[in-house]
Amino acid sequence: MILASIYIAICTASIGSVFMLGAPDWRVLALLAAISVAVVGVPHGGLDHWAGRRLLSRRFSDRWWLVFFISYLSVAVGFAASWIAFPVLTVLVFFIASAWHFGREDHKANLNVGSGRQQIKIMQKVFGHVQCMAVGGLVIWVPALMRPDEMLWLLRSIIPASGSGGDAQEVVLWTQWLSLILVPIAAFVITINVLSDPNELKQWVPVATVAISVFTPILLSFTIFFCAWHSIQGLRRLQRRERLTNIQFAWATFPMSAMAVAGIVFIGWFFQDATSAFAVGEQSPVLQTLFIGLSAIAVPHLLLHEMEDGASYLRSDGIRQSANSYADTLRLQKGTAS
Repeated sequence: MILASIYIAICTASIGSVFMLGAPDWRVLALLAAISVAVVGVPHGGLDHWAGRRLLSRRFSDRWWLVFFISYLSVAVGFAASWIAFPVLTVLVFFIASAWHFGREDHKANLNVGSGRQQIKIMQKVFGHVQCMAVGGLVIWVPALMRPDEMLWLLRSIIPASGSGGDAQEVVLWTQWLSLILVPIAAFVITINVLSDPNELKQWVPVATVAISVFTPILLSFTIFFCAWHSIQGLRRLQRRERLTNIQFAWATFPMSAMAVAGIVFIGWFFQDATSAFAVGEQSPVLQTLFIGLSAIAVPHLLLHEMEDGASYLRSDGIRQSANSYADTLRLQKGTAS
């Protein structure tokens, strides 16, 4: 409730600032995005080895770290290479996977359905996944419809060998087609959720995301969504799972944030030509490397957390089945005795 109110307040203040003062200079937005991702986003993904330890230590004991890092880095390197080999497909897959991940984690979508006909259960699961992509990806789908020129400009700067921008234009076009399908679904889901419980502030978070995606630049809207909502929620869940105090958790995350900020200072100082290229929408090898590297890390991150959530569900389901079996055994023994 508190985090949702803070996020909504930040979105409202940002929209008001853009209306009154105009959109910030791109350099200010880039600096804001970089520092925010360094302080909040980097620890959000940089502590994935904690999840890997929980997932693998029982099976591989002390060698869990070897399995984790080899698997994690292999997926990251493979996805980074696909940016060069299949740029359009890779960006679209990244958009869809990120949207699905945001919807699954941020809104705690439950894709496990109850009893019923198998065909109905499959349809419910499919719609659950579509719902995750629709609502979780609003920060992507809405700008594709409302700010296509800005999205094209950003993609031209980061897609390798895009030349005159043909690959970037194709990505924007496909994203717009996806948006035409997913945005109405998201609108339907949001309306149902808000009407069912209008006093629950978390139900209004997607509304705030839509508003900030429409009225503010993409760099600003995505940074606020990713850092002030998605990453904060992920860090809070991670802290609870590790059972750490606020001081212990801050001490664990501080080194990564400090190194990330130092890296930003280094890049900003020594690669001013790259930021100048970005200003006019030209190809920038440094920015391409940074963005592709971050996206390559994001893919194994979301796969890892989905695997962990799946393992947790299987364990809890096994416990429930064991408890039900034990209860059935007791009832049978009681009936036999009587």
